Parts: sequence; C-alpha cells; structure tokens
Amino acid sequence: MGSFACGSCTKLELPRVELSGLGSAQPDEKTWTLARVKVAWALENYGGFEAVYDGIGAHLRDELLGRVVPEFFARPELRKLLNPSKIPYHGYFLEKEGFPFSSIQLEDPNSLTAIQDYANIIWPEGNSFFCNAALEYAVHMEELIQMIHKMILESLGLKDHHDSHMKSLKYSMRLSKYNDGLIFSTQKGDVVLPAHKDPNFISIISQHKFDGLEVETFDGRWIRVEPKPGAFIVLLGEAFMAWSNGRFQAPKHHVKMEGLETRYSMVYSTFPSQLDSVIEVPKKLADKLEHPLLFRPFDFYEYLKFRFSDEGEKHEDALKAYCGVESSGQSDRI
Repeated sequence: MGSFACGSCTKLELPRVELSGLGSAQPDEKTWTLARVKVAWALENYGGFEAVYDGIGAHLRDELLGRVVPEFFARPELRKLLNPSKIPYHGYFLEKEGFPFSSIQLEDPNSLTAIQDYANIIWPEGNSFFCNAALEYAVHMEELIQMIHKMILESLGLKDHHDSHMKSLKYSMRLSKYNDGLIFSTQKGDVVLPAHKDPNFISIISQHKFDGLEVETFDGRWIRVEPKPGAFIVLLGEAFMAWSNGRFQAPKHHVKMEGLETRYSMVYSTFPSQLDSVIEVPKKLADKLEHPLLFRPFDFYEYLKFRFSDEGEKHEDALKAYCGVESSGQSDRI
C-alpha cells in the first residue's frame, strides 16, 4: 500500500456497510432493512460508504487491476480508442490536462459483444481472458449498484418509482491510471486528480494495492480511503443529489499520491439514459415547509455541457448555478 503523510488528514473512516448476500431475489428482511438504514445514514452524513460485498473474489480483482488493466494501458493500440465525444465526461479516452491521469470508459460493460469490440481494438489477436474477466466483474457490479439504488428509493419512501427508475439507467465502467512522477511532483504537488464531485447517480470504486482516494467530509476534513479486501467505495453523484432534493449529498473527492508509484482503479457507474435524461425531483420529496424544492428539472446531458464548459468551471457549485431554484439563467433550460 502506498504511504502518505498529511497533517491535515484525519483518521476518520467512511461508514462500513455489509451488503454480502443481499443480492438474492428474497434477501433476509431484517438484514436488508438494517443495511438500508445504514446506507441512508451514510449518504446523509458522508455522501458515501465502504460497501463490503463478496460477489467478487480477491482473485478476480487482482487479475483485473494487477494484470489486465496495466496491460491495457501499456498497449500501443490504446490511442485508437481516442474519440472526442460531444458529451463531456463521455468518450472512450479521458485525460485531465496538467495531471498524470488517464482513463478508458467502457460503455455497456454488461454486454459481452460490447466488451469484445473494445478488446478487438486493443488486442487485434483477441483476448478472451480480458473479455470474460471484465464481463464477470461488470455483472456483479450491476447487482451491487442496483441493490444500492433500490435501498435509496426505499429509504426515501419511493418504492413505487423503482421499476421506472431502474429502466432509466445506463451503466459505465471506467479503467483509470494515475502516475505521479517527478515532473508532476514539482508542478501539482501530490494531487494527481483534483477535487470534484461525480455528476452521475452512483460510482463504485475499486482501488488496487495503492491508496490515493480521499473523500471530503461535509465539515471540510479529508478521509484517506485505504484499499481493503472485499470492500468497494460507493460515492453518490450530483444526479442523485438533485433527484433526492438534497436529502443526500454528493461528496467532493480527489486522488493524492507520492513518489513514482502507478495506481490503477476501476469505477462502475450509473447514469441517466439519453432517452430518459431529465432529472426531476419526485413530488413526494418537495414541500413548502420542511423540504422546499432545491433543483428545477434539468436535462442531465445539457448540464454536463455546462459543467465542463469554461463558464461552468467558474462556479464552486456548478449544479446549483445551473438548476438551483435560487439561481437564474441556466436553471430554466431543459
């Protein structure tokens, strides 16, 4: 595990929630309810939590993050995936200017055909191991992330929204590489990915060997998240924050590293589908007294264009600037 010393960091930890065995069609009701309460509390107070989930074994994670993903980034064919997307935060290949970070987005990761299409570009000779391992990982991640979505809706008293909400989701798996290096240690300190909130619904992050992820608490402290066997980091995104009318908050997080270590991670995420892309607070979650409306309806993909524009980058809270009830201008556009 990578070492790190920071006087401003604390020994705080994200809440830990046991979710193993709850993906069955009929999970134990008492165990499910207890886990759901813990998930809701964690999202209200931290915007995320550490999920313990045994659906994916250590061997599969080690093979993917210790062998396949490093080989993926080392292949000369990687740049063939470069396809600038009209939608920010999308497209195969992403980099952050001025930071030693790059990532590959695999859309529709639960489709073997889609994964094979990516693999055939990177490995013209084929790579069945990558395809099978990536698909197995994605299938289990889909189970886990759907479980969390369901718990969130139940905790908000919106079980009747479950079917329509789940049908509106699309899935993504992002493979990322971080490498500090001497050139960056003098220019950017040890920050290899700057502080940000994810714009999506939910992100499930898997680190490998080296830590680096830090999550900011709502009172401004930073939690250093260490990789742990059988554990995944779950972070709420802005889409769910807006949809829940601020009941749950999306936390800021960044990646810090030291020395010349190369760090790899995998992030499995949910987004609104482009056919059902308007985010609107359910009527049950807004009232004039206790829970006034915080966000106007907005098109998620139009918001992405604003957030990653020069104008959007000027705002500390781009979501509030774009569709917050008290804001003006952008907020009326869907």
